[in-house]
Amino acid sequence: MKNTISRKKFLSAAIASLAGIKLMSQAFGRHADIFKKRSIGKTGLIVSPVCFGATRTNEESLIRYVIEKGINYLDTGRSYANGNNERLVGRAVSGIRDKVVIQSKLKLEKHELTSGVKGDKAAGEIHSILHTKLEASLKALNTDYIDILLYHSADDEELLFHPEVMKFYDALKTSGVIRAHGFSTHNDSMKLMERNNRELFYDVLMVPFNHKGSLIHSISGEYSEWDHNRLISLLTEAGRKGTGVIAMKTCSGDKYSPSPGMEASYSEAVRWVLSQPFVSSAAVAMANFDQVNEHLAMLGESDFR
Repeated sequence: MKNTISRKKFLSAAIASLAGIKLMSQAFGRHADIFKKRSIGKTGLIVSPVCFGATRTNEESLIRYVIEKGINYLDTGRSYANGNNERLVGRAVSGIRDKVVIQSKLKLEKHELTSGVKGDKAAGEIHSILHTKLEASLKALNTDYIDILLYHSADDEELLFHPEVMKFYDALKTSGVIRAHGFSTHNDSMKLMERNNRELFYDVLMVPFNHKGSLIHSISGEYSEWDHNRLISLLTEAGRKGTGVIAMKTCSGDKYSPSPGMEASYSEAVRWVLSQPFVSSAAVAMANFDQVNEHLAMLGESDFR
């Protein structure tokens, strides 16, 4: 007996098949997109999906290796190793400064302000302290500009949004000494994220974010957790409004497995972070070649060049 199929059934099956192919194609596209270079909000800076945290290494060769492999985004800070981490990064990028995006950080502490926080004298003191730290960073990095300069570990709303602090950062961007500004903070300071979502002054936000919604600090061993849903809501709003979101402590929530049959790993934890649409890049502190290669294997060396 001849097997026949009506024209209506044939068209229905064809449409369903095409829809399935389209869905698979879209899924593949979303998967592939997480490994491509990304824009940090509205800054115009295009970076690798993984940012190399230089804080745990003292090897220039490791930094140059990650750059050769396609990671063009480096994170350091004025306070790391008493300025020596900036010096390390500066030496490592000598001759290839234009190939990388350098992010550094400096902080203003209230105890540094002998005149308090109000009045002309305080304003002059704030500018002087920040300018001195900036000059030290530029010298250590052996550069005349810093791509992204963050206010480090912000926890005081009055200081972070002090008119003189904002004026300082704004003037640096206008003059080209920095290309973008922002702040790093921890998740007990969500009010700072909320305020920036309202005022949209700072270009970049760097915050702990991982699959677990908690972390154990690698050095102090201190445990902290946060309202994960609230944080995702704040970061989603920030990303929607054009603020660059950099995730840190991405591996401090432990290894991650996307399915019961797959072995948990730190690279999968980073992959989960990168799958969130508001994340511009995931900062990962890597101390040796094995750790770098683990993350490169997850990304695919050629996927983000």
